[in-house]
Amino acid sequence: MKLIKQIPNLLTLLNLVLGCIGILYAFDERYFLLTKSQHGVYQTYEISNRLFTSGICIMIAACIDFLDGFVARMLNAQSAIGKQLDSLADLVTFGVLPAIIYYQLLERSFFLETGSLYTSKIFLLPALLIAVTACWRLAKFNISEKQNENFLGLPSPASALFVSALPFIALSNDFGLGNLLLNKWIVYSLVILFSVLMVSNIKMFSLKMKSFSFKGNEMRYAFLLLSIALIALLHFTGLALCILFYILLSVINNFLPKKDEGIIPK
Repeated sequence: MKLIKQIPNLLTLLNLVLGCIGILYAFDERYFLLTKSQHGVYQTYEISNRLFTSGICIMIAACIDFLDGFVARMLNAQSAIGKQLDSLADLVTFGVLPAIIYYQLLERSFFLETGSLYTSKIFLLPALLIAVTACWRLAKFNISEKQNENFLGLPSPASALFVSALPFIALSNDFGLGNLLLNKWIVYSLVILFSVLMVSNIKMFSLKMKSFSFKGNEMRYAFLLLSIALIALLHFTGLALCILFYILLSVINNFLPKKDEGIIPK
C-alpha cells in the first residue's frame, strides 16, 4: 500500500484531531466576575476565551475537509475506507464540537439571568440535538449512491462553520448581534433551525464545479463573490451571514427551472 495514497486519509484524521482539540478547549477555562451593585453582590458569567479556539478548529477542519476530497481525486486515491473515515471525522468535528459550543453558549445565557448561579443540565441538553442530527444525516446519506451537483439538506460542515463564528460575534458584538446570543431562546432557535435543515430534503447547491465557465455556475459564483465581500467587510459576522445566504440561495434555487441533477450525499 503506497504511502502517498494514504495522504487523503491522513488529512481526514487531522480533521478528527482538530475536532477533539476543539472539544478540549470548549471545556477548558471559564471566567467569573464578581460585581457589586446597590443590592449586593451578584455574579456575571463571561464566555470562555478558549471557546474561540474551538471555533478556529472548526474553520481549519472545514478547509481540510474540502482539501482531502480534492487530494483524493487528484491522486486517484478514493476508497471505501476513506468515505467511512470522512463521515466519522465529520461527526466529531462538525457534529459533536458544534453541539458543545451551543451548550456553552446556552450555559452562558442562563448564567446571565438575574439570580441564576446554577443551571440544571436538563436545560442545556437540547444543544446536543445538533450532534444527533449530524449523526443521522451522515448515516442516512452515507449509503446513498447518488452523487453529482447537489447536497440534500444542509451539509454538516456548513452548519459547523456558522456556529464557529458565534463566539467571535459574542465578543465583538457587531451591530448588537452579540447581545442576541445572550438570549437562551435565540440559541435554542438556532439549534432547532440548523438541526432541521441538516435532516431536511431541501436541495443545497454544491460549490464543486465541472468547469470554471460562468454558464451553469451562476449561483456558485454569486455566492463566492458575496461571501468574499461579507467576510472582508464583516469578518466573523460575515462568515455567519455567508452560511445564511447559502441557505437562502439554495432555497431560491429550488424554485428555478433546471435540468435533473444528482445529489451529493454528505
